Amino acid sequence: MKRSSYYFLISGFLLSALSNCKIHTLLQEPAITPEQWCKLRPCVDMGGFVFNEPLGSFLVFLLAFLWMASGVYFLKENREQLSRKLFGISLILGGIGAAEAGISYQAFSYQLKCAGREACLLTNGFEVGYSLTQTISVSFMLSAVALACLKGILRKGMIVYSVINIFAYIFVTILGITEPNRFYLSFEVLMLFALPGILFVLLISMISFIKSRNALDGSLFLAAILLILVNVAYFSYYAAGITQSLYREGQGFYFSENDILHVGMILWLIYIVVYVGKHLKDLEPA
Repeated sequence: MKRSSYYFLISGFLLSALSNCKIHTLLQEPAITPEQWCKLRPCVDMGGFVFNEPLGSFLVFLLAFLWMASGVYFLKENREQLSRKLFGISLILGGIGAAEAGISYQAFSYQLKCAGREACLLTNGFEVGYSLTQTISVSFMLSAVALACLKGILRKGMIVYSVINIFAYIFVTILGITEPNRFYLSFEVLMLFALPGILFVLLISMISFIKSRNALDGSLFLAAILLILVNVAYFSYYAAGITQSLYREGQGFYFSENDILHVGMILWLIYIVVYVGKHLKDLEPA
């Protein structure tokens, strides 16, 4: 079958799934009214239009811009290295995902989920897009690290795993939006597909650094460690309930676990461009 035929089949499959999308029937559990929504996070009424979380929205859109700009840097400075090209694509996808998250989880969350409704929706297309782009981004990053640190069958195995992971998550997402099924669209399932890729990056770079002690493997290993630490900070802040202690019933200073994540990711990107961007290259020709 020609490559164009594959594209036609995949496009038809995705269009069919989108036409049968039923995620608008999924509501928050327990139910949240529009009034309750604005007691849980800042709502700024702009004359019939509600804007959410001004500080958090600024941080997430700044992160999205820096993420995509970092990806463009790797693509422009690819040095004819496939690992740098794939890493650049990974970062651009991460930036697109951050923008989608900022639109739906933060800046326009009320408008997309609550406006004109008795009870707020669970999710929408922007959040589904965020989950997809993040999973694909991690898979591209894993492929880039495999090209930079591995040879032979291990390199091919990681790349094949990355491709399978992408299509498996797309399939699960399609089931989630057509059935609809809140579990398939959940953060837990997203982590099931994204977290192993991050752990593989950590393991590959750690083993390579122990063996080689070179600057490239060291920069990738530290990048993986920093990424995990950022996520640990996110979950720790969330588990401690700090957001709720700072902001109660629409009063106080709102700085959520998402803001912790976004600040951490901005610092992570700086490290990526300065150090990984200096050293990243293919271990052997692709």
